[in-house]
Amino acid sequence: MSAKKRRKRVQSTPTEPRPQEHCSVCGTTVSKETAIVVKNIVYCLDPKCRPDLAALTGSPPEVPPALPPPDRSVRRLIVHSSITIALCAVVFTMWIFREMSELKRENHLLRSSRSALIEQLKVSNYELRMRTDTALQTSQITPILPTEKSAEHVPRHTTSSIRQPTISLAPSTTVAHHFVNGSATGRTVALTFDGGSQANVAEAILDTLRSRSVKATMFLTGHFIRRYPDVTRHIVADSHPCGNHTLTHPHLTAYATDRTNTTLPAIDAARLTGELHRADDIFFRTTGTHFAPIWRSPYGEYNRELCRWAWEAGYLHISWRQGRTWLLGLDSNDWVPDSTTPGFHTPEAFFDKVVHLARLQPDGINGGIILMHLGTERRDPTMQVHRVLGNLIDTLRTEGYRFVTVPEMTADAGIDLSAITRIPPLP
Repeated sequence: MSAKKRRKRVQSTPTEPRPQEHCSVCGTTVSKETAIVVKNIVYCLDPKCRPDLAALTGSPPEVPPALPPPDRSVRRLIVHSSITIALCAVVFTMWIFREMSELKRENHLLRSSRSALIEQLKVSNYELRMRTDTALQTSQITPILPTEKSAEHVPRHTTSSIRQPTISLAPSTTVAHHFVNGSATGRTVALTFDGGSQANVAEAILDTLRSRSVKATMFLTGHFIRRYPDVTRHIVADSHPCGNHTLTHPHLTAYATDRTNTTLPAIDAARLTGELHRADDIFFRTTGTHFAPIWRSPYGEYNRELCRWAWEAGYLHISWRQGRTWLLGLDSNDWVPDSTTPGFHTPEAFFDKVVHLARLQPDGINGGIILMHLGTERRDPTMQVHRVLGNLIDTLRTEGYRFVTVPEMTADAGIDLSAITRIPPLP
Protein backbone atom coordinates (compact mmCIF):
# COMPACT_ATOMS: atom_id res chain seq x y z
CA MET A 1 0.00 0.00 0.00
CA SER A 2 1.32 3.31 -0.90
CA ALA A 3 1.97 6.01 1.57
CA LYS A 4 -0.85 8.10 0.20
CA LYS A 5 -3.35 5.35 0.74
CA ARG A 6 -2.16 4.69 4.28
CA ARG A 7 -2.45 8.39 5.23
CA LYS A 8 -5.95 8.49 3.85
CA ARG A 9 -6.94 5.36 5.74
CA VAL A 10 -5.64 6.71 9.02
CA GLN A 11 -7.51 9.95 8.52
CA SER A 12 -10.68 8.09 7.82
CA THR A 13 -10.44 6.04 11.11
CA PRO A 14 -12.76 7.63 13.73
CA THR A 15 -11.25 8.51 17.23
CA GLU A 16 -12.96 7.11 20.35
CA PRO A 17 -14.31 9.76 22.77
CA ARG A 18 -12.72 9.98 26.24
CA PRO A 19 -14.96 8.86 29.07
CA GLN A 20 -16.42 11.78 31.04
CA GLU A 21 -17.34 11.81 34.76
CA HIS A 22 -18.72 14.35 37.20
CA CYS A 23 -17.29 15.26 40.62
CA SER A 24 -19.59 13.87 43.26
CA VAL A 25 -19.08 17.00 45.34
CA CYS A 26 -19.19 20.00 43.02
CA GLY A 27 -20.49 18.33 39.83
CA THR A 28 -17.63 19.49 37.67
CA THR A 29 -17.00 17.35 34.62
CA VAL A 30 -13.74 15.57 34.93
CA SER A 31 -12.05 12.71 33.18
CA LYS A 32 -11.00 9.64 34.99
CA GLU A 33 -7.41 10.42 34.15
CA THR A 34 -7.63 13.65 36.15
CA ALA A 35 -10.02 12.56 38.88
CA ILE A 36 -9.78 10.79 42.18
CA VAL A 37 -11.83 7.67 42.34
CA VAL A 38 -12.44 6.07 45.72
CA LYS A 39 -14.85 3.17 45.86
CA ASN A 40 -16.19 4.17 42.38
CA ILE A 41 -16.92 7.68 43.63
CA VAL A 42 -15.30 10.45 41.58
CA TYR A 43 -13.78 13.56 43.10
CA CYS A 44 -12.13 16.47 41.33
CA LEU A 45 -8.71 17.76 42.20
CA ASP A 46 -10.10 20.83 44.00
CA PRO A 47 -8.78 20.72 47.62
CA LYS A 48 -12.30 21.45 48.84
CA CYS A 49 -13.58 18.33 47.18
CA ARG A 50 -10.84 15.91 48.10
CA PRO A 51 -12.26 13.02 50.17
CA ASP A 52 -11.34 11.91 53.72
CA LEU A 53 -9.57 8.78 52.77
CA ALA A 54 -9.52 7.46 56.33
CA ALA A 55 -13.27 7.81 56.65
CA LEU A 56 -13.99 6.33 53.26
CA THR A 57 -11.66 3.41 53.56
CA GLY A 58 -12.80 2.63 57.15
CA SER A 59 -9.28 2.69 58.57
CA PRO A 60 -9.24 4.64 61.91
CA PRO A 61 -6.25 6.89 62.56
CA GLU A 62 -3.47 5.28 64.43
CA VAL A 63 -3.68 6.16 68.13
CA PRO A 64 -0.89 5.19 70.55
CA PRO A 65 -2.05 2.53 72.93
CA ALA A 66 -3.17 3.93 76.32
CA LEU A 67 -1.31 2.86 79.42
CA PRO A 68 -3.19 0.40 81.50
CA PRO A 69 -4.70 1.94 84.67
CA PRO A 70 -2.52 1.42 87.74
CA ASP A 71 -3.38 -1.36 89.97
CA ARG A 72 -5.16 -0.38 93.20
CA SER A 73 -2.52 -2.08 95.30
CA VAL A 74 0.18 0.08 93.69
CA ARG A 75 -1.79 3.26 94.37
CA ARG A 76 -2.38 2.17 97.94
CA LEU A 77 1.36 1.51 98.36
CA ILE A 78 2.23 4.96 97.02
CA VAL A 79 -0.23 6.68 99.39
CA HIS A 80 0.99 4.70 102.41
CA SER A 81 4.62 5.42 101.55
CA SER A 82 3.94 9.17 101.29
CA ILE A 83 2.17 9.20 104.65
CA THR A 84 4.97 7.20 106.27
CA ILE A 85 7.64 9.56 104.93
CA ALA A 86 5.70 12.61 106.16
CA LEU A 87 5.26 11.10 109.62
CA CYS A 88 8.95 10.22 109.81
CA ALA A 89 9.87 13.79 108.86
CA VAL A 90 7.59 15.18 111.58
CA VAL A 91 8.98 12.80 114.21
CA PHE A 92 12.58 13.58 113.22
CA THR A 93 11.92 17.33 113.37
CA MET A 94 10.36 17.00 116.84
CA TRP A 95 13.34 14.94 118.00
CA ILE A 96 15.77 17.57 116.71
CA PHE A 97 13.91 20.34 118.56
CA ARG A 98 13.80 18.28 121.74
CA GLU A 99 17.54 17.59 121.57
CA MET A 100 18.29 21.26 120.95
CA SER A 101 16.12 22.30 123.89
CA GLU A 102 17.81 19.74 126.12
CA LEU A 103 21.23 20.94 124.98
CA LYS A 104 20.31 24.55 125.71
CA ARG A 105 19.04 23.59 129.17
CA GLU A 106 22.24 21.68 129.93
CA ASN A 107 24.36 24.60 128.73
CA HIS A 108 22.37 26.95 130.94
CA LEU A 109 22.85 24.68 133.93
CA LEU A 110 26.58 24.44 133.21
CA ARG A 111 26.90 28.22 132.97
CA SER A 112 24.93 28.67 136.18
CA SER A 113 27.04 26.08 137.98
CA ARG A 114 30.23 27.67 136.68
CA SER A 115 29.10 31.14 137.76
CA ALA A 116 28.13 29.82 141.20
CA LEU A 117 31.49 28.08 141.54
CA ILE A 118 33.35 31.23 140.51
CA GLU A 119 31.42 33.31 143.02
CA GLN A 120 32.08 30.73 145.73
CA LEU A 121 35.81 30.75 144.94
CA LYS A 122 35.88 34.54 144.99
CA VAL A 123 34.15 34.62 148.35
CA SER A 124 36.44 31.92 149.75
CA ASN A 125 39.56 33.70 148.51
CA TYR A 126 38.36 37.01 149.87
CA GLU A 127 37.44 35.56 153.27
CA LEU A 128 40.76 33.71 153.50
CA ARG A 129 42.66 36.86 152.62
CA MET A 130 40.71 38.90 155.15
CA ARG A 131 41.24 36.34 157.95
CA THR A 132 44.94 36.07 157.20
CA ASP A 133 45.53 39.81 157.04
CA THR A 134 43.46 40.52 160.12
CA ALA A 135 45.34 37.85 162.06
CA LEU A 136 48.64 39.31 160.92
CA GLN A 137 47.62 42.80 161.98
CA THR A 138 46.30 41.81 165.39
CA SER A 139 49.34 39.65 166.14
CA GLN A 140 51.99 42.14 165.05
CA ILE A 141 50.50 45.50 166.01
CA THR A 142 49.83 46.30 169.63
CA PRO A 143 46.52 48.12 170.01
CA ILE A 144 45.91 50.95 172.45
CA LEU A 145 44.59 49.64 175.73
CA PRO A 146 41.51 51.66 176.67
CA THR A 147 41.65 53.79 179.77
CA GLU A 148 38.68 54.98 181.75
CA LYS A 149 38.84 58.25 179.86
CA SER A 150 39.19 56.77 176.38
CA ALA A 151 37.23 53.52 176.72
CA GLU A 152 34.22 54.96 174.97
CA HIS A 153 36.30 55.74 171.90
CA VAL A 154 37.56 52.19 171.33
CA PRO A 155 36.07 50.93 168.02
CA ARG A 156 33.63 48.08 168.14
CA HIS A 157 34.85 46.59 164.87
CA THR A 158 37.03 47.51 161.92
CA THR A 159 37.57 45.58 158.74
CA SER A 160 41.05 46.81 157.99
CA SER A 161 42.78 47.26 161.33
CA ILE A 162 42.35 47.65 165.07
CA ARG A 163 42.76 51.22 166.28
CA GLN A 164 46.38 51.61 167.14
CA PRO A 165 48.95 54.26 167.94
CA THR A 166 50.38 56.15 165.01
CA ILE A 167 53.22 53.99 163.76
CA SER A 168 56.07 54.50 161.33
CA LEU A 169 55.41 52.34 158.29
CA ALA A 170 58.98 51.75 157.11
CA PRO A 171 59.44 48.93 154.59
CA SER A 172 60.96 46.75 157.27
CA THR A 173 57.83 46.89 159.45
CA THR A 174 56.00 43.54 159.30
CA VAL A 175 52.39 44.69 158.96
CA ALA A 176 49.67 44.10 156.42
CA HIS A 177 50.49 45.90 153.20
CA HIS A 178 47.00 46.81 152.05
CA PHE A 179 44.02 48.76 153.34
CA VAL A 180 40.41 47.88 152.54
CA ASN A 181 38.23 49.74 155.04
CA GLY A 182 38.50 52.51 157.56
CA SER A 183 37.25 52.72 161.10
CA ALA A 184 33.70 51.50 161.67
CA THR A 185 33.14 53.89 164.59
CA GLY A 186 32.85 57.06 162.55
CA ARG A 187 30.32 57.93 159.85
CA THR A 188 32.99 58.47 157.21
CA VAL A 189 33.15 57.31 153.62
CA ALA A 190 35.79 57.77 150.91
CA LEU A 191 35.07 58.30 147.22
CA THR A 192 37.81 56.92 144.94
CA PHE A 193 38.08 57.23 141.16
CA ASP A 194 40.40 55.22 138.93
CA GLY A 195 41.83 56.80 135.77
CA GLY A 196 43.02 54.04 133.46
CA SER A 197 42.57 54.91 129.80
CA GLN A 198 39.59 57.27 129.46
CA ALA A 199 38.56 60.62 130.93
CA ASN A 200 35.30 61.29 129.09
CA VAL A 201 33.35 61.94 132.32
CA ALA A 202 36.22 63.32 134.43
CA GLU A 203 35.26 67.00 134.11
CA ALA A 204 31.64 66.27 135.02
CA ILE A 205 32.82 64.37 138.11
CA LEU A 206 35.18 67.17 139.15
CA ASP A 207 32.39 69.74 138.72
CA THR A 208 30.06 67.66 140.91
CA LEU A 209 32.70 67.26 143.63
CA ARG A 210 33.54 70.95 143.53
CA SER A 211 29.89 71.98 143.74
CA ARG A 212 29.57 70.00 146.99
CA SER A 213 33.04 70.73 148.42
CA VAL A 214 33.97 67.04 148.46
CA LYS A 215 37.53 65.78 148.11
CA ALA A 216 37.98 62.36 146.51
CA THR A 217 41.04 60.18 145.96
CA MET A 218 42.17 59.56 142.38
CA PHE A 219 44.29 56.61 141.23
CA LEU A 220 45.93 57.44 137.90
CA THR A 221 48.00 55.40 135.46
CA GLY A 222 51.01 56.81 133.65
CA HIS A 223 49.21 56.42 130.32
CA PHE A 224 46.23 58.38 131.64
CA ILE A 225 48.51 61.24 132.73
CA ARG A 226 50.27 61.32 129.35
CA ARG A 227 46.98 61.30 127.47
CA TYR A 228 45.14 63.78 129.70
CA PRO A 229 47.72 66.14 131.26
CA ASP A 230 45.19 68.99 131.58
CA VAL A 231 42.71 66.77 133.41
CA THR A 232 45.52 65.59 135.70
CA ARG A 233 46.56 69.16 136.53
CA HIS A 234 42.89 70.04 137.10
CA ILE A 235 42.62 67.19 139.62
CA VAL A 236 45.71 68.41 141.49
CA ALA A 237 44.51 72.02 141.37
CA ASP A 238 41.26 70.95 143.06
CA SER A 239 43.34 69.36 145.88
CA HIS A 240 42.24 65.80 145.27
CA PRO A 241 44.98 63.44 146.51
CA CYS A 242 46.31 61.10 143.82
CA GLY A 243 47.53 57.53 144.16
CA ASN A 244 49.56 55.34 141.82
CA HIS A 245 47.69 53.02 139.43
CA THR A 246 50.85 51.69 137.65
CA LEU A 247 52.21 52.85 134.31
CA THR A 248 50.42 50.59 131.80
CA HIS A 249 47.59 49.05 133.86
CA PRO A 250 48.78 45.43 133.32
CA HIS A 251 47.27 42.22 134.61
CA LEU A 252 49.29 41.15 137.65
CA THR A 253 47.59 37.86 138.56
CA ALA A 254 45.88 34.96 136.79
CA TYR A 255 42.44 35.95 138.05
CA ALA A 256 41.14 36.77 134.56
CA THR A 257 41.84 33.20 133.35
CA ASP A 258 41.46 30.87 136.32
CA ARG A 259 39.86 33.07 139.01
CA THR A 260 42.89 32.75 141.29
CA ASN A 261 45.08 35.62 142.36
CA THR A 262 48.31 33.78 141.64
CA THR A 263 51.03 36.15 140.48
CA LEU A 264 51.64 35.85 136.75
CA PRO A 265 55.04 34.40 135.73
CA ALA A 266 55.95 37.60 133.87
CA ILE A 267 55.42 39.73 137.00
CA ASP A 268 58.15 40.09 139.60
CA ALA A 269 59.28 42.73 142.08
CA ALA A 270 61.37 44.56 139.48
CA ARG A 271 58.49 44.73 136.97
CA LEU A 272 55.99 46.02 139.54
CA THR A 273 58.45 48.49 141.02
CA GLY A 274 59.27 49.80 137.56
CA GLU A 275 55.57 50.28 136.77
CA LEU A 276 55.08 52.30 139.95
CA HIS A 277 58.22 54.42 139.65
CA ARG A 278 57.71 55.29 135.98
CA ALA A 279 54.10 56.32 136.62
CA ASP A 280 55.21 58.54 139.53
CA ASP A 281 57.92 60.10 137.34
CA ILE A 282 55.33 61.06 134.69
CA PHE A 283 53.03 62.45 137.37
CA PHE A 284 55.85 64.54 138.83
CA ARG A 285 56.87 65.95 135.44
CA THR A 286 53.22 66.83 134.70
CA THR A 287 52.17 68.33 138.05
CA GLY A 288 55.39 69.09 139.93
CA THR A 289 54.41 66.81 142.79
CA HIS A 290 54.64 63.10 143.59
CA PHE A 291 51.87 60.57 144.18
CA ALA A 292 50.72 59.98 147.73
CA PRO A 293 52.38 56.76 149.00
CA ILE A 294 49.32 54.70 148.08
CA TRP A 295 48.57 52.56 145.05
CA ARG A 296 45.74 50.48 143.61
CA SER A 297 46.32 47.34 141.57
CA PRO A 298 44.87 47.22 138.03
CA TYR A 299 41.62 45.25 137.71
CA GLY A 300 41.64 44.76 141.49
CA GLU A 301 44.15 41.91 141.06
CA TYR A 302 46.43 41.71 144.08
CA ASN A 303 47.85 39.28 146.60
CA ARG A 304 50.16 39.42 149.59
CA GLU A 305 53.26 39.05 147.42
CA LEU A 306 52.35 41.97 145.16
CA CYS A 307 51.40 44.15 148.10
CA ARG A 308 54.74 43.38 149.78
CA TRP A 309 56.71 44.26 146.64
CA ALA A 310 54.85 47.56 146.31
CA TRP A 311 55.28 48.20 150.03
CA GLU A 312 59.03 47.77 149.65
CA ALA A 313 58.87 50.37 146.85
CA GLY A 314 57.10 52.78 149.20
CA TYR A 315 53.37 52.25 148.52
CA LEU A 316 50.45 51.02 150.65
CA HIS A 317 47.82 49.16 148.65
CA ILE A 318 44.29 50.61 148.77
CA SER A 319 41.34 48.44 147.81
CA TRP A 320 37.59 49.05 148.25
CA ARG A 321 34.86 47.40 150.26
CA GLN A 322 33.90 44.13 148.65
CA GLY A 323 31.11 41.70 149.50
CA ARG A 324 29.85 38.24 148.77
CA THR A 325 27.77 39.74 145.97
CA TRP A 326 27.67 43.04 144.13
CA LEU A 327 24.82 44.19 146.35
CA LEU A 328 27.02 43.88 149.45
CA GLY A 329 30.05 45.77 148.11
CA LEU A 330 30.83 49.35 147.13
CA ASP A 331 31.96 48.75 143.55
CA SER A 332 29.86 50.82 141.14
CA ASN A 333 30.56 48.51 138.16
CA ASP A 334 30.54 51.66 136.03
CA TRP A 335 33.25 50.04 133.92
CA VAL A 336 30.79 47.46 132.48
CA PRO A 337 29.86 48.85 129.02
CA ASP A 338 26.27 47.74 128.40
CA SER A 339 23.37 45.55 129.48
CA THR A 340 24.60 42.63 127.35
CA THR A 341 27.75 42.32 129.46
CA PRO A 342 27.64 40.37 132.75
CA GLY A 343 27.88 42.63 135.79
CA PHE A 344 25.98 45.54 134.24
CA HIS A 345 23.93 47.63 136.69
CA THR A 346 22.09 50.87 136.14
CA PRO A 347 23.04 54.10 137.93
CA GLU A 348 19.82 53.87 139.93
CA ALA A 349 20.69 50.34 141.08
CA PHE A 350 24.10 51.55 142.29
CA PHE A 351 22.51 54.50 144.11
CA ASP A 352 19.85 52.32 145.77
CA LYS A 353 22.48 49.77 146.82
CA VAL A 354 24.77 52.26 148.54
CA VAL A 355 21.91 54.06 150.29
CA HIS A 356 20.48 50.73 151.48
CA LEU A 357 23.85 49.64 152.88
CA ALA A 358 24.35 53.05 154.49
CA ARG A 359 21.10 52.66 156.43
CA LEU A 360 21.90 49.21 157.81
CA GLN A 361 22.48 48.99 161.54
CA PRO A 362 24.69 49.33 163.40
CA ASP A 363 27.61 50.44 161.22
CA GLY A 364 26.19 50.98 157.72
CA ILE A 365 29.08 51.83 155.40
CA ASN A 366 31.24 53.43 158.09
CA GLY A 367 34.81 53.59 156.83
CA GLY A 368 33.73 52.35 153.42
CA ILE A 369 35.73 52.99 150.24
CA ILE A 370 33.63 53.43 147.08
CA LEU A 371 35.07 52.56 143.65
CA MET A 372 34.20 54.58 140.55
CA HIS A 373 36.05 55.60 137.35
CA LEU A 374 36.93 58.81 135.50
CA GLY A 375 35.98 57.25 132.17
CA THR A 376 33.14 55.13 130.86
CA GLU A 377 32.38 53.02 127.79
CA ARG A 378 28.63 53.48 128.19
CA ARG A 379 27.34 55.40 125.16
CA ASP A 380 23.89 56.02 126.62
CA PRO A 381 24.23 59.09 128.90
CA THR A 382 21.32 57.92 131.05
CA MET A 383 23.28 54.75 131.92
CA GLN A 384 26.48 56.55 133.00
CA VAL A 385 26.88 56.08 136.73
CA HIS A 386 28.46 59.46 137.51
CA ARG A 387 25.09 61.14 136.87
CA VAL A 388 23.87 59.96 140.32
CA LEU A 389 27.04 61.11 142.12
CA GLY A 390 25.61 64.43 143.28
CA ASN A 391 22.40 62.87 144.58
CA LEU A 392 24.43 60.14 146.30
CA ILE A 393 26.61 62.70 148.12
CA ASP A 394 23.57 64.69 149.23
CA THR A 395 21.70 61.58 150.42
CA LEU A 396 24.66 60.16 152.38
CA ARG A 397 25.19 63.52 154.05
CA THR A 398 21.54 63.48 155.05
CA GLU A 399 22.19 60.07 156.62
CA GLY A 400 25.01 61.61 158.68
CA TYR A 401 28.05 60.56 156.65
CA ARG A 402 31.14 62.69 156.15
CA PHE A 403 33.29 62.39 153.04
CA VAL A 404 37.04 62.02 153.60
CA THR A 405 40.04 61.18 151.47
CA VAL A 406 41.97 57.91 151.70
CA PRO A 407 44.95 59.59 153.44
CA GLU A 408 42.54 61.01 156.02
CA MET A 409 40.92 57.60 156.48
CA THR A 410 44.25 55.82 156.95
CA ALA A 411 45.35 58.48 159.43
CA ASP A 412 42.14 57.93 161.39
CA ALA A 413 43.06 54.22 161.46
CA GLY A 414 46.47 55.08 162.95
CA ILE A 415 48.58 54.76 159.78
CA ASP A 416 51.04 57.59 159.18
CA LEU A 417 51.57 57.66 155.41
CA SER A 418 54.19 60.38 155.71
CA ALA A 419 56.46 57.92 157.51
CA ILE A 420 56.57 55.50 154.57
CA THR A 421 60.06 55.30 153.14
CA ARG A 422 59.99 55.72 149.39
CA ILE A 423 62.76 53.84 147.63
CA PRO A 424 64.07 56.02 144.79
CA PRO A 425 64.01 54.44 141.33
CA LEU A 426 67.20 53.27 139.69
CA PRO A 427 68.80 55.85 137.37
